[in-house]
Amino acid sequence: MDTCLAVARLLVQAGLLDTTPNAPVAAGPVMNIPPVPPQEVTLALLAHRINQWGRVVIDPTLPYIDVTTADERSLRYTLQALWEESGAGIRRMIGAIDSYAPMWWRVRDALQAAHTAASRTTADNGPDDRALWWYIALLHLDRAHQVWKESIGRPLQAGRDRPQ
Repeated sequence: MDTCLAVARLLVQAGLLDTTPNAPVAAGPVMNIPPVPPQEVTLALLAHRINQWGRVVIDPTLPYIDVTTADERSLRYTLQALWEESGAGIRRMIGAIDSYAPMWWRVRDALQAAHTAASRTTADNGPDDRALWWYIALLHLDRAHQVWKESIGRPLQAGRDRPQ
């Protein structure tokens, strides 16, 4: 406890801590944070990204998602399928000693984060919370695409290696 008091005294002396109970908030940098887009726009963007990138690069067997009527449940299942298929493909790549496997792990991690964010939209939260989680899922999906574009640039061969 004496250490905490000593640290507090040093912070007060440095002007970083004010001991008055109604001290004004210290001035800091002003950040312009863009608002979370409406849920409908986010769902359409997710569907578009999955159709244009996920189906082409990770799993071509995924059904096409109609951007105008994208529903939350199908998007959650599709994100889960992308995440699971990327993991299965990576396991096959490691078995074949593929040099791209480490970068695919980064893509898979981003897809897992997108799936996790999408699954949080099922909680009994308000529409603003759901919109926020869909937006976060979109950001993770975009991150997976960015890693793929910058470091890999070729489709995952997972679906093509399966025995018939």
